[in-house]
Amino acid sequence: MKKQYQYSYIIFIFCYVFPFLNANAQSTKTGDDSLLFFKNPRLPIQSSFENLPINAIKPEGWIKKIMQQDISQGFVAVLDQLVPKIINEDIYYTARRKSKTDIPNAGTQVLTGADWEISMQWWGGETQGNWWDGFVRNAYMTNDSAAMSKADNFVNHILASQDDDGYIGIYGKELRYNHDADNGELWSQTTLFRTLLGYYELSGKKNVLEAVIKAMNLTMARYNENTVSPFNVKNDFGGVTHGLIMTDVCETLYRITSNKKYIDFAVYLYGEFSKYPLNRYFNDIRYASLMATDSLFIGHAAHTYEHMRSLLLAYHSTGYTQLKQAYSNALKKLDYCMLPGGAGFGDEFLLGRKANADSSAAEYCAMLELRNFFTSAVQKTSAVEFADKAEKLTFNSMQGARYNDGKGITYCKPDNCIVLNEKSPLSGFTQNDVRYKYSPTHADAAVCCNPNYGRNFPYYVSSMWMKSVEGFVAVLYGPAILTAKYAGVPITIKEETTYPFSDKIDFIITAETETQFSVYLRKPGWSAKATVNAKGAVVKENNGYFIITKKWKTGDKINYTLQNNIEVVQTSTGEITLQRGAIVYALSIPNKEEKIKDYPVAGFKDLLVYAADSSFRNVQLHHSAKKNDYGFIFTADEKNVNPWYEGSTHLTGRIFNTETNTYAEIHLVPMGGTVLRKVTFMVHD
Repeated sequence: MKKQYQYSYIIFIFCYVFPFLNANAQSTKTGDDSLLFFKNPRLPIQSSFENLPINAIKPEGWIKKIMQQDISQGFVAVLDQLVPKIINEDIYYTARRKSKTDIPNAGTQVLTGADWEISMQWWGGETQGNWWDGFVRNAYMTNDSAAMSKADNFVNHILASQDDDGYIGIYGKELRYNHDADNGELWSQTTLFRTLLGYYELSGKKNVLEAVIKAMNLTMARYNENTVSPFNVKNDFGGVTHGLIMTDVCETLYRITSNKKYIDFAVYLYGEFSKYPLNRYFNDIRYASLMATDSLFIGHAAHTYEHMRSLLLAYHSTGYTQLKQAYSNALKKLDYCMLPGGAGFGDEFLLGRKANADSSAAEYCAMLELRNFFTSAVQKTSAVEFADKAEKLTFNSMQGARYNDGKGITYCKPDNCIVLNEKSPLSGFTQNDVRYKYSPTHADAAVCCNPNYGRNFPYYVSSMWMKSVEGFVAVLYGPAILTAKYAGVPITIKEETTYPFSDKIDFIITAETETQFSVYLRKPGWSAKATVNAKGAVVKENNGYFIITKKWKTGDKINYTLQNNIEVVQTSTGEITLQRGAIVYALSIPNKEEKIKDYPVAGFKDLLVYAADSSFRNVQLHHSAKKNDYGFIFTADEKNVNPWYEGSTHLTGRIFNTETNTYAEIHLVPMGGTVLRKVTFMVHD
């Protein structure tokens, strides 16, 4: 076995097998009566806002430029060429899994046929489904004709694969809906159905929606209270419990069709997930686990964070007070996971630890799932804090994992990232861990984070605007265009801004006929003040939103200005972080790169990154008793078309060098544009 493959195999065992060799239990029902409340009458809670169709919002400005780069030049465009054995396997059609010996290709690991490997037959479905989901949305949202054509061909192929009974998925007739152990039946369908539903809304092709409905009807007929439970199996290596997030598909189908049976199925799934213990390392959001209030999250972070959406949907769909308490407990446990850059940490498993900016890394998959929970939470509750969290995570930790040309990301990355040398920060960068580098595939660990990266900005853009009874809600900010209808009248709202680099946002309205409705503008929690200028409008402030109402006509504008001050955020370790608006600021560490692998596609490579010197170790902030901002001054660059990598937005202040005992000027830059960085600082008095 080659040396790098040995490391890969060891990491794979450590991350996915060792933590739960002793955690699997015979799947039996919960022994107490704690879940009987699922039989009680339901009193659904009305969601505050409604998600809009995916084609209603398109990116503009710097967001569109990044998405265009990703879909035309980045690994999002060519992952099928970078890892062809995984992406091009016809897993949904001619290469469906027909027996338990159909061992999947999960990357460059050398697989041996062990039971846990056979259980991972779903891996190809996860990788392909998530990659195509991001690919389709990037293609259509940026109107990239070549990528759109490629997406069309893929969807047509999937439609051709559908069986007469409606089945779409990775299993042959010998295995489907007939599992006694770990499987990815629901999970592999989830990733693909999300892709198809996104494609339907972006392309308008109704036959795609019809295909998903037919397939979903079959799945609901095979898994229900009168047949078998998808969670009543002997063990789980992640595929079974990933399947809970089929609730995403249920929620989207309900929005599109208004058919309540999909919400009922989502509630059923969460109830069944809570009924069967399975593997404790994938069950953090199971009801019984959440009611154990004296423990922290221990599970696989991506599972934990994605399941938060399923719990919240079940709670709002039923109004059960028991689920309200479980949700409250989940939020309290989540607090211990949060890093200064906005991410919940997740170097695979949480293991009852608390976040630490030096040693706790954030996995890209986990960050995406947590961000998507935040946007789901603001849609249901209107709570501004969730929108703030979504922006902070997207603009700092998630953007800070991307290489500047879109040709690689880090699989895992700590906030204080002082080296990327294929060694774990949890070990002080001494133990081998291939996830800590820049790569377009991370095939030597698992091709999961890179496919999920492509879903980042498309999902962010889709959550920027939502609908209220009175009009439209600007939930997340950035350059974009909303096209929708209110009271049957076509409305367009163009959002012109370089936010989060600018504190100013202009909303330009086009209305086919003069129409009265309200525009909600979120007031971020970090903004000391906000000013609205809208000629002839009535402006009210309520629950963190400005509500601007008038009869709107083409050419009307709203000028929105935020007053953002430099904030000092205390960390759990006694250090501080500086934040202004949505942006967390970091000391960018001068670095040097080492290429360790080339790919068949020109320009793609794996990179290690080392600090050019050790001066960053001697930096402390200078405390000024007269100023809460430690004397830092903000300088904006609102005009640069590539603000993350070429802009000059920064904070200027003084540092104390603990080696030379001298003061010096320092520039802190947006965390999202850094490679190596230091985000937290000790203070010199």
